[in-house]
Amino acid sequence: MDTITYKGYEIQAVPYRLAESGDWAMKIIILHHRGDAVTTRDFYAHNRFKTENDAIQHCFDFGKKIIDGQIPNCSINDL
Repeated sequence: MDTITYKGYEIQAVPYRLAESGDWAMKIIILHHRGDAVTTRDFYAHNRFKTENDAIQHCFDFGKKIIDGQIPNCSINDL
């Protein structure tokens, strides 16, 4: 699992391989640490990638856009 920090949130890239095509799909986990408490939210996208590295990069880009409020219906307001 690859992780970056962005604007006080942790973005974990958790791409997974699709059995039927061999392509990679995106799953990200956004974590928010507050003292001893950690809240998380999982997000998925329907994009497909030929390599794991491409999927990881897009996971981070997707996570940043979610944090910036640029993805409709994907919110971290209650994290």
